[in-house]
Amino acid sequence: MHRILIVDDEQNVLNALRRELQGEYLVETYAKPDEALEHSRHTLFDLVIADYQMPDMNGIQFLKQFGKLQPDAARLMLSGEADFDAVAGTINETHIYRFIGKPWDSAELAATLAQALVHRTTLLENLRLAELCRKERHWQRAQDPNKLYQVLVVDDEPNVLSAVTRDLTARERFDDLHAALLHAADPESPVAHHDFRFNVHTATSPVQALERAKQVGYDVVISDYLMPEMDGLRFLDAIRQIQPDAARILFSGHADKDVLVNAINDSEIYGYIGKPWREHELKNTVSQAVAYSNLLRENRHLAELMSN
Repeated sequence: MHRILIVDDEQNVLNALRRELQGEYLVETYAKPDEALEHSRHTLFDLVIADYQMPDMNGIQFLKQFGKLQPDAARLMLSGEADFDAVAGTINETHIYRFIGKPWDSAELAATLAQALVHRTTLLENLRLAELCRKERHWQRAQDPNKLYQVLVVDDEPNVLSAVTRDLTARERFDDLHAALLHAADPESPVAHHDFRFNVHTATSPVQALERAKQVGYDVVISDYLMPEMDGLRFLDAIRQIQPDAARILFSGHADKDVLVNAINDSEIYGYIGKPWREHELKNTVSQAVAYSNLLRENRHLAELMSN
């Protein structure tokens, strides 16, 4: 039976969730996030649900610390009060699987938990088989410092496409310093150990971009939200059907909280970049997305080798 951790400072919320989930899952609840973190040092969970608005530690801070203790657990955010900045921070800093609003719909909650656990099980099985393949076949990743990772940027404004391309492909004298700072901040981050280089493809038409995606494989797809032919969420969801391994990033200066929540729950985006953007934040977000998508792709490939 799957073990679930729920953290919320409202006892009535903890009681309600426990009533709904107990029996289907092993449920443990905590009103204080620091106590939940301490407990998580010696108890493994398959999934965690954290409230955003808590007095001593908000949900983002909790999930970041929990993720370092148990990176394989599925993470969900629960909130009725989170604002735009909170949801954006949740996307970029914790990479949650889903956002659950308060009050929640019981059927949707049950379906979300089931989907999250199936997704987690698939990732863990791929990881197990991939590690077995690496061990048995002495497989080692070929490090190519000159590899170009493929990035697709879709925006109906040509000047935006030019600026993003410039920022992602320019080699500045401060890049080595930036990489060193990333390593100092988080030595275990894959971005801190890799100087990613990008080959940027651009399109002003999401329809044409979808046709191109049937022929060209991408590591990362970045999409504007407001576009004439279709909005960015529809486009990213369509991309997900064509290239499920490509990390998806929403790019907008007009998105609101509801758009971001839908981007998490429906389009399963990896990150969000606001307009106007800072060059180093753009590069860092895309680099993290590349590292994430490549690891998933590699693990799945090695798992398939072991299964055949």
